[in-house]
Amino acid sequence: MTKVRPSGGHWVLALVAVAIVFGVMFYFYDIYPEGRIGPQQPVYFSHRIHAGVKEIPCRFCHPYVDRSQNAGIPPVSLCFVCHAYIIPQHPEIVKERGYLDTKTPVPWQRIYYVPEHVKFNHQPHIRAAVDCAVCHGEVKRYDRLQKVDFTMAFCVDCHKQNNAPLDCWLACHH
Repeated sequence: MTKVRPSGGHWVLALVAVAIVFGVMFYFYDIYPEGRIGPQQPVYFSHRIHAGVKEIPCRFCHPYVDRSQNAGIPPVSLCFVCHAYIIPQHPEIVKERGYLDTKTPVPWQRIYYVPEHVKFNHQPHIRAAVDCAVCHGEVKRYDRLQKVDFTMAFCVDCHKQNNAPLDCWLACHH
């Protein structure tokens, strides 16, 4: 009896299949990090579209960042500076219009958490030209932001790396 040997084409097909599997894994774990994606919000909002594709500066939507303890969630009315004209009939914009018309705040889920005993101030970071992405990540890449609980270790490590002040009681815990 003659043994039938597999043709070289099977190996090529197997290598292509392995490459596809790795490509899909790369897509899901790096480009679209479902495991690291944040909570679903009551109104869909994509930082990737607004901050990334449209290049809207952070401070347009977060105007209090340089004069308040937190950047603040923009009022719904600010969204309609643009969305009164841009895709106003999109289902998510219509949903948001409902919040505006009823003067009801959108119940956004908190993404960034700083412990209550910490009095964080964005001003020194803005003056030092620290890019928002250093703390908040590459929000321009994500449709839904992942939750972040800022820890003292995160801040101390960053301050050490950048020779920033480490006087906790004057800077953060006052």
